[in-house]
Amino acid sequence: MIVPAGAIIFYSDQVMPENERLDRRFLELINKDRPKLAYIPSASDGTRRYYREKCQYYKRYGIEDLLYFDLNREYDPAKTEELLACDAIHLSGGDPFQFLGSIRKRKFGPVLKEYLNKGGILLGISAGAIVLTPSINISHVFYRSRTDQHQAVSLVDFHFLPHWNLRQDQVDAVKKFSIDNQAMVYACQDGDGMVVHDGNIELVGNVVRIEKGKAFVNNE
Repeated sequence: MIVPAGAIIFYSDQVMPENERLDRRFLELINKDRPKLAYIPSASDGTRRYYREKCQYYKRYGIEDLLYFDLNREYDPAKTEELLACDAIHLSGGDPFQFLGSIRKRKFGPVLKEYLNKGGILLGISAGAIVLTPSINISHVFYRSRTDQHQAVSLVDFHFLPHWNLRQDQVDAVKKFSIDNQAMVYACQDGDGMVVHDGNIELVGNVVRIEKGKAFVNNE
């Protein structure tokens, strides 16, 4: 556990209706009328298609102020101060290799750490959650690595594996990963997730913890 002040919510996805449990937890933590959120895409969203989808997603909770902050083609460092003033930052799903590459290119890991240290809330969705862990090596179990830069932002000391409902047949490979890397892995099905706050890890749904080659299931 590394998170010192703020909170991180780890989503496997943000599509399944069961995610409302995590959303409600987020609203409890933010505890503010008309909060302002920032949206960081994993890759440039030139047409704003995915950004608009998230605007609609959060609008149902009364959140209508969503700052678009691009680490790729539209990167504007002058907007960083506005980003840090937001009540929460949404890190989108997508390609963890590309997302981490952008974070490293802009030297944005320390910015996210500063934000969290000052009590901010990070919402990591799939790839956006993976990049907050010690490394993206867990992705190599399922995809061919496209980078030799694996170290991620390291805001927590465990690894996060989304979409477990699509990958359970590879549990032996994940167990081996936990042994080879001396790592703790939390595997979440779509609709499930985790809340890291105030020194505690709250598991939401049937989250599987894999450690030292063994799997332990949390049945909510």
